[in-house]
Amino acid sequence: MASTLDDLRKLLQSPRELWLIYVMKLLESIAYFAIYNVLVIFLSADLGYSDVEAGGIAGIWLTAISLLVFVSGFVADTLGLRSALLLATVSCGLGRALVTFGDSRALVLLGLTVMVWGVASMKPTMNAAVRAYSTPSTVAFAFSLYYVLMNVGSVVQGPIITQFRSLYRDGAVVMGVEMSSSELVFAVGLIASLINVGLATLVRDPVGVTRAANPASAAREVIREPAFWRFMAFIGLLTMVRLVFQHAHLTWPKYAIREFGESFAYANYWAINPALIILLTPFATAATRSLPVYPTIVFGAILSSLSVFAMAFSTTITASVVFIVVLSLGEALWSPRLYEYTATIAPRGREASYMGLSEIPLFLAKPVVGFLSGWLLTMWCPAEGPRNSTLIWWVVGGMTLIAPVGMLFLRRRLEIAPTRA
Repeated sequence: MASTLDDLRKLLQSPRELWLIYVMKLLESIAYFAIYNVLVIFLSADLGYSDVEAGGIAGIWLTAISLLVFVSGFVADTLGLRSALLLATVSCGLGRALVTFGDSRALVLLGLTVMVWGVASMKPTMNAAVRAYSTPSTVAFAFSLYYVLMNVGSVVQGPIITQFRSLYRDGAVVMGVEMSSSELVFAVGLIASLINVGLATLVRDPVGVTRAANPASAAREVIREPAFWRFMAFIGLLTMVRLVFQHAHLTWPKYAIREFGESFAYANYWAINPALIILLTPFATAATRSLPVYPTIVFGAILSSLSVFAMAFSTTITASVVFIVVLSLGEALWSPRLYEYTATIAPRGREASYMGLSEIPLFLAKPVVGFLSGWLLTMWCPAEGPRNSTLIWWVVGGMTLIAPVGMLFLRRRLEIAPTRA
């Protein structure tokens, strides 16, 4: 606790831009998760799309966001942080306005399209900003708090959606405009986005940063660096650990319902994860602040990998809770430190490019885990018939554990020293 308070005191001396970024991250997280979690319901209930059509639209939208994340980092390093944030927030605001008030399929689809750039570019641009406005002594805690706020946004949107769908089940009239419960939720995201546009105008670019001539130039600079390819090899291994979270959203819910019954409140149990992240991350960072980043990430990755084996040994609710708790402990250690590692090894002024490109392995692996999830459930945890569900988690755990073991043995080849103090 004393170490955490000391970190917080140091962070309070940071430039105002860091605190503006924190507020913007919280608001953007609330807005994004509110729309993300209601989108398919809105597309079907309000616009009449079938389940397949709604799922397809949402899938295309998320894929487009993932693709543009790679490009957005280069654009941010070319435009500068302030201009990149302004472009992103305006994109989000305009897109969410069209989705919220669009009275036709065409306008809603146009809104989703406009929003893609803003959502995609927010992550690498904000991550680069946290690095730019923090110091070597505060960077670890700065990313820790940043990660906490992202999870706070994820938690906050849940009650917003639940209450709006309960209180305004039949919609409401706001300033003469008839709105459904989903559109009211979207309106919360729109308000958050409009506030962010104003906050972005207050951000000043960091001093002494050389911008790239253009996005292509930024890309060439980054991919020509040998250190970058070592970094991508490291990220490729770590992606296998990050895929546990994909299984937590794709495999575990169906597994839990089939093993524990249709009434099993899996969403309430999964809420343990963001709650623990919010509580533990600052203390985990304070406890490991003096340790090198690379072994801290590896240790956290080992914990996250081992979490799956709780369900490999036991098909009980207790085992699932152990899985969520241990996974969260590992995440609190490695995930915020990964942001720090990425930002500190990147050349000054190219942090956003590194942040964007670091998402490539996860993007490529997501479709694979989707198919694997379905295959594992079909093989060993079908909706009907005999089950042997523990085998699912032996497979997932075995695949995941390869990553931290590889990072341990390849440390000399993969670890990269910070580019500057």
